[in-house]
Amino acid sequence: MLTKQDLVQHEEYLKLNELGEFVIDIDEDLEIIDFHTHMCNVLPIKHIDPNSKGNKLTFPTLPPIEKTDFSVPYWTKEELNINQKGIMPVFRYVKNAYAVLQDVKKGGTYDNCFKSQADNKIVLNVVLPLSTKKCDCSPEALRIAADYPSRFVAFCSVHPDDPEMKKKIVKYKGLGAKGLKLKISDIELKNDFSSLVTLFRTCHEAELPVILHTGSIPVDQERTSKLLWKFLRSTRVELFGHLLKEMPKDFVFIFGHSGVCEYKLVAEYLKKFPSSYAELSSQSQHSIRYLIDEVGYERLLFGSDWPALPQAITLSRVLIATSENKDARDHILSKNAKKLLKQ
Repeated sequence: MLTKQDLVQHEEYLKLNELGEFVIDIDEDLEIIDFHTHMCNVLPIKHIDPNSKGNKLTFPTLPPIEKTDFSVPYWTKEELNINQKGIMPVFRYVKNAYAVLQDVKKGGTYDNCFKSQADNKIVLNVVLPLSTKKCDCSPEALRIAADYPSRFVAFCSVHPDDPEMKKKIVKYKGLGAKGLKLKISDIELKNDFSSLVTLFRTCHEAELPVILHTGSIPVDQERTSKLLWKFLRSTRVELFGHLLKEMPKDFVFIFGHSGVCEYKLVAEYLKKFPSSYAELSSQSQHSIRYLIDEVGYERLLFGSDWPALPQAITLSRVLIATSENKDARDHILSKNAKKLLKQ
């Protein structure tokens, strides 16, 4: 039976620590800013005290070891349990999503965060809250950054249908927010993106970059249930890339996860919109190299999606992809982030 040790044995820049967790393996001094992180108290769920100790992360987002393939986005081979008709794939997907939320709720603590930062040479986490119409998580993210300014900077998150959207964005910028984060879908917006465009314009006026979750895991429409297909495609890259045509050319938009499996389409949008960026969490070394070859490295950002995913895996993919290009490595790991964060 394949083990985690077997998996990392032939992986460059990746090893296991004393707890059996993935960490980077490099002696070189690096300056690393993780542009995509969360904490247990910045999500719209009931959470524990982030000061709690002893809650180990299990990362149910990761595929089983025997199905892991770091050479493709999301690091997983074809998931047969999803590519099936009927209600069971939907049930399995929802069950896994619930497990991920529970893991983040319990393990997204300061204790785990600081250890991961130390193990992986991360100097700064960008904390991305996820707000809904009924739950505004921005104050918690801003409090984290205020309490630990040397370890965190915070984005805000305001739902486009929040009646106080414009007022909140201005307020949160004044409190130190460096940008705005959303995870939203065409299902939630009922295919009416007018409120989202208004939010984009408000952020542009406030000079705040916007990062959205974009893309999805690979799925075969012909073999997947219609309900699951519709849900997984509800954050597809073209939805948000199309909206950029309505925005000023200097509007800073960041494709979260680089669209996962739609990274090639993200590259095309980066070519069309010179103020757009791609954040790399869940990408492979091959997809990162593709993005570098197609659009350069000045608009690529290292991110991990911790605590949903380990910081080390995407980081090791960036290190492999830039092993022969120190300038690209420095830009992706921190220089591009510093430019956006105005640090």
